[in-house]
Parts: sequence; structure tokens; C-alpha cells
Amino acid sequence: MTNDSGEFYDTPNLQGRPLLKTRLIASTIIISFLSGVIYLDVAHPLAGVGGLWLVPLLLIASMMAGSELAGMCTAGGLSLNKRMVLVGIFIIQILTTVPLLMDIGSGYPADCPIGRAGWPGIGLAAAFGLLILVEMVQFREPGGVVARICNGTMVILYTGFMPSFMILIRTFDGGGELGIVALISLVAIPKISDSAAYFTGKSIGKHKLAPKLSPGKTVEGAVGAVVGGCAGAWLFFEVLAPKAAPAISDLAVWKWLVYAIVLTVTGILGDLAESLIKRDMQIKDSSSWLPGLGGILDVMDSITLSAVPAYLCWVSGLMS
Repeated sequence: MTNDSGEFYDTPNLQGRPLLKTRLIASTIIISFLSGVIYLDVAHPLAGVGGLWLVPLLLIASMMAGSELAGMCTAGGLSLNKRMVLVGIFIIQILTTVPLLMDIGSGYPADCPIGRAGWPGIGLAAAFGLLILVEMVQFREPGGVVARICNGTMVILYTGFMPSFMILIRTFDGGGELGIVALISLVAIPKISDSAAYFTGKSIGKHKLAPKLSPGKTVEGAVGAVVGGCAGAWLFFEVLAPKAAPAISDLAVWKWLVYAIVLTVTGILGDLAESLIKRDMQIKDSSSWLPGLGGILDVMDSITLSAVPAYLCWVSGLMS
């Protein structure tokens, strides 16, 4: 049994109530802070551009997640250049904001061959090139170079490139009301499904979902996650979102159901992906600075792998 963030409990926990109370308090603080930032972004956008308030928040979160993952890799015996990894994450996040900065002036050109989603890719290529360049400069003898580059690239991809799509989702539809609806749905649905999985698995979970990766996760918890994600999507798209974005009220039920299932499944996979890393590194939590939740990587795990699929759902027209 384990108490990793997002685990679908299936056995009694003698410290269950204190742990649950701590998790709820920490979650409430995080949600309140995020709600405040989102309110500022909607009601008082910086320079009149939606999304700029979120840039420093995502930058800090990505850098912290990158530091945690790099630390986990190092503790697990993997070699990488942590300083250059963090620089690489910084490069991706900064380049992702280029279209936002251009929106302050004449606006990002619609016919730009790069496109808004191209900037994170350019940042990833630049970060990869930086890792290679540093190894070239510091090279003294054979051994470990390829491993450091590969390990560093994995951390940059996981904690820098993937989360950058949260900014792209916020700027969907020109950063208007649909953009904020898309961003909130990306965060809310996986987290609601997480909570549903936790309580379902803790209450009735018996059949292991992935015992080798995460012994606490159960099939019942996963089913609860899907049901909870769909219920959360119903509440969001049928009740709450139309008040902020009237255009979303015409969204067909089957569309938000597909969207909810996609985000729930990718959220579960994101949780398992971090469990895989922690199992391989033989580490329980990414860090301990968030009581009851672990580290920032533990908080972001279900959202990280959901960001790109969510973005594709919105830009493909599924959610219109």
C-alpha cells in the first residue's frame, strides 16, 4: 500500500483521516490561489492580453517540477546536467509566451508559418541543442554523455514542453472567454476524476489496476475516475461554463463526454507515468513541501499528460 498523490486506495489506512484532512487543506489553498490568478487574468488582464497572468505561475511550477524530477533522477542513480535542464525549461516557457507578447502590439499574425503551437517545439529543439552544446564544451573523455543528454531531454519534455500547452489552451480563441473555459476544464476534470478515484477506490476498491507500478490503484477506482470525470464535465459544461461563455451552451453532449473521457484516461496515464518514474527511482514522493500531496510534480501529474490531448480537442473543432 502507498499514499502517493492520486493513489486509488483499497486497504485500510490507520492515518487516513489526518492524511485526508491535510490533503483537503493543501488542495483548498492551491485551488484558492489558482482561482485568484484566474480571476485577475479574466477581470484585469495584463496589458489587455488574456493569459499573461498565468505565465509566471506556469514558469515557476514548471521549474519546480523540473527540479523535482531532476532530483529524483539523480537520487535514482541517473546522471544529467540539472542546471542546463532548468535553463532548457525556462527557454521553452519563455518562447511559448512570444505570441502573447506580440498580442500586446498589433497581434500575432494569423498567417505566421510557425503558429502559436510551434513555439514550444522550437523551445524544445533549442533546449536539446543546449544540452548537446554544453556536453561538447565540457567533454573530456568517453562515457556518460549520451545518458546525460537523454535523461535531461526527458525531464525537459515532461516538465517543460508538455505543461507549456496550458498557455496555448488559455490563448485558444484569441485568449477570450472560450480560452479560460478550456483552461479551467483542463484542470478541473482530471482533478475531479482524481478525487472520485480516490474515494471510490478507498471505499470499494479490490481489484488491482497496475500492482507493479502503483499497488494502491484499483480497477474500481479507475471506473470511479471515469464516472466522476463525466459528472464533473456535465456540471461544468451544462451548468457553470455557459454563464461565462454563452457560446459553449450549444456544445453537444457527446462532445463533452468524449472530452471528459479523454482527459480522465490521460489523467490516469499521467498519474501512472509518474508512478513508473518513482518506482524506477525507488522514491515515494517527488518532494515533501506540499503536506499530504507531495511535490508540485505530484500535483501536476494528471494534468501534464492531459494538456496536449485537451489542446487538440479544442483546436480540432471537437469542442465547438
